[in-house]
Amino acid sequence: MTDDREQRNIEALEAGGLPLAAQERLAELRRRGGAFFTSDLSVNEFLLAREAGFEPVTQVMGSSVYHVGWQQMPWASTWTYGDGGTAELGVLTDAWNEARRLAVGRLEEEARLAGADAVVGVRLDRSRGAWLEELVEFKAFGTAARSTRYDLGDGPVVSNLSGQEFAKLFAHGFWPVGLVADTSVTYVVSSWSTQRAQTGLFAQLRNQELTDYTQGLYAARANAMRRLERQAHELHADGIVGVQFEQHQEEREVDQNGKRTDLVVTVHVIGTAIVELAAAEPPPTYIAYGL
Repeated sequence: MTDDREQRNIEALEAGGLPLAAQERLAELRRRGGAFFTSDLSVNEFLLAREAGFEPVTQVMGSSVYHVGWQQMPWASTWTYGDGGTAELGVLTDAWNEARRLAVGRLEEEARLAGADAVVGVRLDRSRGAWLEELVEFKAFGTAARSTRYDLGDGPVVSNLSGQEFAKLFAHGFWPVGLVADTSVTYVVSSWSTQRAQTGLFAQLRNQELTDYTQGLYAARANAMRRLERQAHELHADGIVGVQFEQHQEEREVDQNGKRTDLVVTVHVIGTAIVELAAAEPPPTYIAYGL
Protein backbone atom coordinates (compact mmCIF):
# COMPACT_ATOMS: atom_id res chain seq x y z
CA MET A 1 0.00 0.00 0.00
CA THR A 2 2.83 2.40 0.89
CA ASP A 3 4.61 1.70 -2.39
CA ASP A 4 1.35 2.22 -4.32
CA ARG A 5 0.73 5.56 -2.62
CA GLU A 6 4.29 6.68 -3.27
CA GLN A 7 3.91 5.79 -6.94
CA ARG A 8 0.69 7.79 -7.14
CA ASN A 9 2.50 10.74 -5.52
CA ILE A 10 5.23 10.54 -8.15
CA GLU A 11 2.71 10.31 -10.98
CA ALA A 12 0.80 13.33 -9.65
CA LEU A 13 3.95 15.45 -9.44
CA GLU A 14 5.16 14.34 -12.88
CA ALA A 15 1.81 15.52 -14.26
CA GLY A 16 2.39 18.94 -12.68
CA GLY A 17 -0.08 18.32 -9.86
CA LEU A 18 -0.06 18.07 -6.07
CA PRO A 19 1.02 15.20 -3.80
CA LEU A 20 -1.83 13.11 -2.38
CA ALA A 21 -1.55 14.51 1.16
CA ALA A 22 -2.11 18.06 -0.11
CA GLN A 23 -5.07 16.97 -2.25
CA GLU A 24 -6.67 15.18 0.70
CA ARG A 25 -6.14 18.09 3.11
CA LEU A 26 -7.75 20.58 0.74
CA ALA A 27 -10.62 18.29 -0.14
CA GLU A 28 -11.37 17.89 3.57
CA LEU A 29 -11.15 21.68 4.08
CA ARG A 30 -13.69 22.20 1.30
CA ARG A 31 -15.97 19.45 2.64
CA ARG A 32 -16.02 20.89 6.17
CA GLY A 33 -16.74 24.43 5.06
CA GLY A 34 -17.32 26.76 7.99
CA ALA A 35 -16.03 30.24 8.76
CA PHE A 36 -12.56 29.36 10.07
CA PHE A 37 -9.67 30.35 7.77
CA THR A 38 -5.95 31.06 7.69
CA SER A 39 -4.30 33.83 5.67
CA ASP A 40 -1.25 36.05 5.50
CA LEU A 41 -3.41 39.16 4.98
CA SER A 42 -2.91 42.12 7.27
CA VAL A 43 -5.92 43.39 9.24
CA ASN A 44 -6.45 46.23 6.74
CA GLU A 45 -6.17 43.87 3.78
CA PHE A 46 -8.61 41.43 5.35
CA LEU A 47 -11.23 44.11 6.08
CA LEU A 48 -10.97 45.72 2.64
CA ALA A 49 -11.23 42.35 0.92
CA ARG A 50 -14.38 41.59 2.97
CA GLU A 51 -15.87 44.95 1.98
CA ALA A 52 -15.27 44.04 -1.67
CA GLY A 53 -17.12 40.76 -1.17
CA PHE A 54 -14.22 38.33 -0.77
CA GLU A 55 -13.60 36.12 2.25
CA PRO A 56 -10.29 34.31 2.80
CA VAL A 57 -10.38 30.52 2.70
CA THR A 58 -6.84 29.31 3.40
CA GLN A 59 -3.19 29.91 2.64
CA VAL A 60 -1.99 28.12 -0.47
CA MET A 61 1.42 27.35 -1.91
CA GLY A 62 3.16 25.66 -4.79
CA SER A 63 6.77 24.62 -5.28
CA SER A 64 9.10 23.07 -7.82
CA VAL A 65 12.74 21.98 -7.66
CA TYR A 66 13.98 21.79 -11.24
CA HIS A 67 17.14 20.30 -12.72
CA VAL A 68 19.01 22.50 -15.20
CA GLY A 69 20.39 20.75 -18.26
CA TRP A 70 23.69 21.40 -19.97
CA GLN A 71 24.08 24.97 -21.23
CA GLN A 72 26.50 25.71 -24.05
CA MET A 73 28.59 28.76 -23.26
CA PRO A 74 30.09 31.33 -25.66
CA TRP A 75 33.62 29.95 -25.58
CA ALA A 76 32.42 26.76 -27.35
CA SER A 77 33.48 26.72 -31.00
CA THR A 78 29.93 26.36 -32.35
CA TRP A 79 28.55 29.38 -30.49
CA THR A 80 27.04 32.19 -32.54
CA TYR A 81 26.39 35.59 -31.01
CA GLY A 82 23.31 37.73 -31.29
CA ASP A 83 23.55 41.37 -32.31
CA GLY A 84 26.00 43.34 -30.26
CA GLY A 85 27.62 40.41 -28.49
CA THR A 86 24.58 39.33 -26.41
CA ALA A 87 22.66 36.08 -26.54
CA GLU A 88 19.94 34.57 -24.38
CA LEU A 89 20.93 31.32 -22.62
CA GLY A 90 17.98 29.17 -23.61
CA VAL A 91 18.53 26.22 -21.27
CA LEU A 92 18.81 28.38 -18.14
CA THR A 93 15.95 30.65 -19.24
CA ASP A 94 13.65 27.70 -19.90
CA ALA A 95 14.53 26.08 -16.57
CA TRP A 96 13.56 29.17 -14.58
CA ASN A 97 10.33 29.64 -16.53
CA GLU A 98 9.26 26.01 -16.29
CA ALA A 99 10.01 25.83 -12.55
CA ARG A 100 7.89 28.93 -11.95
CA ARG A 101 5.08 27.60 -14.17
CA LEU A 102 4.94 24.39 -12.14
CA ALA A 103 5.04 26.21 -8.78
CA VAL A 104 2.29 28.69 -9.72
CA GLY A 105 0.24 25.90 -11.30
CA ARG A 106 0.34 23.93 -8.04
CA LEU A 107 -0.63 27.02 -6.04
CA GLU A 108 -3.57 27.52 -8.39
CA GLU A 109 -4.54 23.85 -8.02
CA GLU A 110 -4.53 24.16 -4.22
CA ALA A 111 -6.85 27.17 -4.49
CA ARG A 112 -9.18 25.29 -6.84
CA LEU A 113 -9.39 22.28 -4.53
CA ALA A 114 -10.19 24.62 -1.62
CA GLY A 115 -13.11 26.09 -3.58
CA ALA A 116 -11.55 29.55 -3.96
CA ASP A 117 -12.28 32.13 -6.66
CA ALA A 118 -9.01 34.05 -6.37
CA VAL A 119 -5.52 34.01 -4.88
CA VAL A 120 -4.25 37.38 -3.68
CA GLY A 121 -0.87 38.59 -2.52
CA VAL A 122 1.05 35.95 -4.45
CA ARG A 123 4.78 36.15 -3.78
CA LEU A 124 7.54 34.09 -5.32
CA ASP A 125 10.74 32.89 -3.66
CA ARG A 126 13.47 31.50 -5.87
CA SER A 127 16.98 30.21 -5.45
CA ARG A 128 19.72 28.50 -7.40
CA GLY A 129 22.65 26.41 -6.29
CA ALA A 130 21.80 26.39 -2.60
CA TRP A 131 22.56 22.68 -2.40
CA LEU A 132 23.38 21.69 -6.01
CA GLU A 133 24.57 24.06 -8.74
CA GLU A 134 22.41 22.29 -11.33
CA LEU A 135 19.12 23.03 -9.54
CA VAL A 136 16.72 25.97 -9.49
CA GLU A 137 13.84 26.23 -7.04
CA PHE A 138 10.62 28.24 -7.15
CA LYS A 139 8.09 28.57 -4.33
CA ALA A 140 4.78 30.46 -4.62
CA PHE A 141 2.65 31.58 -1.65
CA GLY A 142 -0.67 33.40 -1.38
CA THR A 143 -4.09 33.58 0.24
CA ALA A 144 -7.03 31.86 -1.46
CA ALA A 145 -10.30 33.82 -1.25
CA ARG A 146 -13.94 33.13 -2.15
CA SER A 147 -16.39 35.63 -3.64
CA THR A 148 -19.62 36.15 -1.68
CA ARG A 149 -21.28 38.12 -4.50
CA TYR A 150 -20.48 36.50 -7.84
CA ASP A 151 -20.25 33.11 -9.47
CA LEU A 152 -16.79 33.39 -11.01
CA GLY A 153 -16.53 29.97 -12.65
CA ASP A 154 -14.34 27.00 -11.86
CA GLY A 155 -10.81 28.40 -12.06
CA PRO A 156 -9.31 30.77 -9.45
CA VAL A 157 -7.74 33.98 -10.70
CA VAL A 158 -4.17 34.44 -9.44
CA SER A 159 -2.53 37.82 -8.84
CA ASN A 160 0.44 39.31 -7.03
CA LEU A 161 -1.68 42.23 -5.79
CA SER A 162 -2.04 42.74 -2.06
CA GLY A 163 -5.44 42.40 -0.45
CA GLN A 164 -5.78 46.20 -0.37
CA GLU A 165 -4.79 46.55 -4.03
CA PHE A 166 -7.12 43.75 -5.05
CA ALA A 167 -10.07 45.42 -3.25
CA LYS A 168 -9.30 48.86 -4.72
CA LEU A 169 -9.00 47.44 -8.22
CA PHE A 170 -12.35 45.71 -7.89
CA ALA A 171 -14.04 48.79 -6.41
CA HIS A 172 -12.98 50.92 -9.40
CA GLY A 173 -14.30 48.57 -12.06
CA PHE A 174 -11.24 46.46 -12.93
CA TRP A 175 -10.67 42.74 -12.61
CA PRO A 176 -7.46 40.65 -12.73
CA VAL A 177 -7.39 37.92 -15.37
CA GLY A 178 -4.13 36.24 -14.42
CA LEU A 179 -0.58 36.37 -13.17
CA VAL A 180 2.01 37.01 -15.90
CA ALA A 181 5.72 36.42 -15.37
CA ASP A 182 8.94 35.69 -17.21
CA THR A 183 12.67 35.17 -16.69
CA SER A 184 15.51 35.85 -19.12
CA VAL A 185 19.13 34.77 -18.66
CA THR A 186 21.33 36.68 -21.13
CA TYR A 187 25.05 36.31 -21.78
CA VAL A 188 27.09 39.44 -22.53
CA VAL A 189 30.41 38.97 -24.32
CA SER A 190 33.00 41.56 -23.35
CA SER A 191 34.32 43.38 -26.41
CA TRP A 192 37.89 44.51 -26.93
CA SER A 193 37.01 48.09 -25.98
CA THR A 194 35.39 46.94 -22.71
CA GLN A 195 38.40 44.78 -21.86
CA ARG A 196 40.71 47.67 -22.56
CA ALA A 197 38.61 49.98 -20.37
CA GLN A 198 38.94 47.54 -17.47
CA THR A 199 42.59 46.56 -17.81
CA GLY A 200 44.34 49.36 -19.69
CA LEU A 201 47.15 51.37 -18.18
CA PHE A 202 44.92 54.38 -17.52
CA ALA A 203 41.68 52.43 -16.98
CA GLN A 204 41.30 53.51 -13.35
CA LEU A 205 41.90 57.16 -14.16
CA ARG A 206 38.95 57.66 -16.53
CA ASN A 207 35.18 57.68 -16.14
CA GLN A 208 33.62 55.76 -19.02
CA GLU A 209 30.56 53.66 -19.72
CA LEU A 210 30.99 49.94 -20.44
CA THR A 211 28.52 49.90 -23.30
CA ASP A 212 28.60 46.11 -23.78
CA TYR A 213 27.33 45.59 -20.26
CA THR A 214 24.73 48.34 -20.60
CA GLN A 215 23.45 46.79 -23.81
CA GLY A 216 23.29 43.38 -22.15
CA LEU A 217 21.10 44.70 -19.31
CA TYR A 218 18.73 46.24 -21.83
CA ALA A 219 18.64 43.03 -23.89
CA ALA A 220 17.76 40.86 -20.87
CA ARG A 221 14.99 43.22 -19.80
CA ALA A 222 13.61 43.41 -23.34
CA ASN A 223 13.50 39.61 -23.62
CA ALA A 224 11.53 39.25 -20.38
CA MET A 225 9.16 42.17 -21.00
CA ARG A 226 8.35 41.05 -24.55
CA ARG A 227 7.19 37.64 -23.33
CA LEU A 228 5.37 39.19 -20.33
CA GLU A 229 3.35 41.43 -22.65
CA ARG A 230 2.64 38.49 -24.97
CA GLN A 231 1.13 36.55 -22.05
CA ALA A 232 -1.10 39.53 -21.19
CA HIS A 233 -2.28 39.84 -24.80
CA GLU A 234 -3.17 36.14 -24.82
CA LEU A 235 -5.34 36.79 -21.75
CA HIS A 236 -7.04 39.66 -23.66
CA ALA A 237 -5.91 42.04 -20.92
CA ASP A 238 -6.10 45.83 -21.11
CA GLY A 239 -2.83 46.23 -19.21
CA ILE A 240 -0.51 44.96 -16.49
CA VAL A 241 -0.31 46.34 -12.94
CA GLY A 242 1.85 45.55 -9.94
CA VAL A 243 4.92 44.84 -12.08
CA GLN A 244 7.92 43.73 -10.00
CA PHE A 245 11.36 43.65 -11.59
CA GLU A 246 14.50 41.96 -10.24
CA GLN A 247 17.92 41.78 -11.83
CA HIS A 248 21.11 39.92 -10.97
CA GLN A 249 24.55 39.95 -12.58
CA GLU A 250 27.31 37.37 -12.44
CA GLU A 251 30.82 37.87 -13.81
CA ARG A 252 32.41 35.08 -15.85
CA GLU A 253 36.17 34.98 -16.33
CA VAL A 254 37.03 33.58 -19.77
CA ASP A 255 40.47 32.69 -21.10
CA GLN A 256 40.09 32.61 -24.88
CA ASN A 257 42.75 34.37 -26.94
CA GLY A 258 43.50 36.31 -23.80
CA LYS A 259 41.50 36.82 -20.63
CA ARG A 260 38.24 38.73 -20.53
CA THR A 261 35.37 39.28 -18.09
CA ASP A 262 31.94 38.44 -19.50
CA LEU A 263 28.60 39.03 -17.79
CA VAL A 264 25.55 36.82 -17.19
CA VAL A 265 22.41 38.89 -16.55
CA THR A 266 19.29 37.27 -15.05
CA VAL A 267 16.04 39.26 -15.08
CA HIS A 268 12.83 38.17 -13.32
CA VAL A 269 9.60 40.11 -13.95
CA ILE A 270 6.07 39.49 -12.65
CA GLY A 271 2.76 41.37 -12.72
CA THR A 272 -1.02 41.03 -12.85
CA ALA A 273 -2.94 41.32 -16.12
CA ILE A 274 -6.25 43.20 -15.75
CA VAL A 275 -9.35 44.11 -17.74
CA GLU A 276 -11.76 47.02 -17.30
CA LEU A 277 -15.35 45.95 -16.66
CA ALA A 278 -18.48 47.45 -18.17
CA ALA A 279 -20.54 49.17 -15.48
CA ALA A 280 -23.30 46.55 -15.41
CA GLU A 281 -21.15 43.45 -15.86
CA PRO A 282 -19.99 41.09 -13.12
CA PRO A 283 -16.28 40.16 -13.05
CA PRO A 284 -15.45 37.84 -15.97
CA THR A 285 -14.67 34.17 -15.63
CA TYR A 286 -10.94 33.55 -15.20
CA ILE A 287 -9.12 32.73 -18.41
CA ALA A 288 -6.59 29.98 -17.66
CA TYR A 289 -3.01 30.53 -18.78
CA GLY A 290 -0.03 28.31 -18.06
CA LEU A 291 2.85 30.29 -16.58
